[in-house]
Amino acid sequence: MVTTHKISAELYDDSFKLIALHCGLENYAMAYHLNKSANLKLVRCEKDLDVSSATFPIYEWKDELNDHYWTLVCNTVTEEKESESLGLFSNEKAINTFHLVAERREVDYFLKVEAENNAVITEAVKKINSIPKVVTAYSLDITSLKSKRNLIF
Repeated sequence: MVTTHKISAELYDDSFKLIALHCGLENYAMAYHLNKSANLKLVRCEKDLDVSSATFPIYEWKDELNDHYWTLVCNTVTEEKESESLGLFSNEKAINTFHLVAERREVDYFLKVEAENNAVITEAVKKINSIPKVVTAYSLDITSLKSKRNLIF
C-alpha cells in the first residue's frame, strides 16, 4: 500500500519579518536608497523570482556579522505583450499587471528580514521612513497574509 504525505502551509514556521514600502521608485533606485540610508548592501540576484507566469526582481544581502538576511522584492510587475489581433487594432500592446501579494496591492515593495531581534525591524523602519522618496514604511503582520507562500523563497 502506498502512503501519501502532504505538507500543510500551516506547518511552516514564519521565521521572517516583513516591512511594507510605499514609494514610486524603480527597483534599482529603491535598493540604492536602502543601501545608502539603512546601511544595507543589497545586490541584484542573478535569478528572479518566478511566480504564476511573472518574474519579480530580487535584491538580497546576507549580513554575516549580525546573522541577518535581507531581501527586497517588488510587489507589482507589469509585462507588455504583443496583441495577436488581426483587426483594426493589430498593433496594440496588452499590458498585464501581476502582484506578488495580491491582497496588498497598494504596497510597492516588501523588505523581508530574517532576524531574531525585533529592534532591528524598528530601527530599519525608522531609517527607511527618513528616505525622502519613500511615502511610508511599516512592519507588516505575516499571519494576516493569504499569499504568504509567495514570500517563501
